[in-house]
Amino acid sequence: MTSRRRSRYRHGGPRVPEPREGPPTVVSLEWDYMYPSIIADRSPGVLGTDLLDPAELRLSAELVARLEAWTDRQESLSGAWIRDDPPVTEAEQHLGEQQQRELLTLAYDVQRELGPDVEVLLDGHPLKGRHRAWWPTINGDPDP
Repeated sequence: MTSRRRSRYRHGGPRVPEPREGPPTVVSLEWDYMYPSIIADRSPGVLGTDLLDPAELRLSAELVARLEAWTDRQESLSGAWIRDDPPVTEAEQHLGEQQQRELLTLAYDVQRELGPDVEVLLDGHPLKGRHRAWWPTINGDPDP
């Protein structure tokens, strides 16, 4: 018995979204080790990770400097959560929580400067509502 399998190439092949043109409509503040920017274009039609230069978004020089300073601090703190020995100290925990609060503040400041035509996300989630902590507390519970 032969089964009939539908080809995914039927009707001209797989469908790929059209590339986005123009300024982004959705951006997300996301950090990963060695990313040159924490602002990613998450507009419909963008495939993969398209990191944006904050200066090209015409953000103020002061906000660009704050974003870069946050990234520099995060790069130095990143070793705290990948080390096996010693575990995260209370001082590192405090710095991590400060970083999380500052990132949320930065996200709101980016939203204010970009205006209502651009949706700003934090780690892919809307700013409104609770954002789950990416930095665990000493007892393992998410930041309240």
